[in-house]
Amino acid sequence: MSKDGFWNLIAEVNDACGQDQDKYMDMLKARLKEQGPDHAQGFHDIVHAYEDLANKYGLWSASGLMGHATDDGFIDFRSWLISQGKEAYFAALKEPDTLADLDPGDGYWFESFAYAGYYALKELTGEDAFDNMSEDNGRRIKESLKADIEYNEGINYPYEALDLPDYFPRLYQKFVEPEQRLSCINHWNYDDPAIREARLAGPPPKSESKNIL
Repeated sequence: MSKDGFWNLIAEVNDACGQDQDKYMDMLKARLKEQGPDHAQGFHDIVHAYEDLANKYGLWSASGLMGHATDDGFIDFRSWLISQGKEAYFAALKEPDTLADLDPGDGYWFESFAYAGYYALKELTGEDAFDNMSEDNGRRIKESLKADIEYNEGINYPYEALDLPDYFPRLYQKFVEPEQRLSCINHWNYDDPAIREARLAGPPPKSESKNIL
């Protein structure tokens, strides 16, 4: 499956099903089964590559305002974001505050979406799409997909709670109640060397967005 074929399929299912996740999954699995095992495996591999490419602290900070600050919650959030289509996914990585424009439907999570290819392949052949994933192939897929992504300058910065209104003003306004704005929970584990390293360079320059505290 090509990346264009991947996004075209998502657009087709989105147009037909909207935010009804049960209907969405039924149609997506049916279409993947119609297209055959190679497409089912390809869809699976591309979904997980895009999930990995969106695994960035800055996006995690933005999603935390929407209620997805945990490890599992952020995985399910990334799955949901991909399911919203090409425009939504690329926009969020370029400017996470654009997440405020998206329709939550059943909520900003869609765990089962990431398993659509797995389920379709299992029903077609009995094979496990995860077992079929090659590390080398996965790396090549990610390199190819990454070439199309324009990342926000602060996409890998773990923002502190008091940074959030400056960097994600629309999300902050939409999701944080006024009485909670000075007490957003910071979920970072500062014992994690990766998080400490990500904070070393400091936050990106602030935009001219209005502080809404």
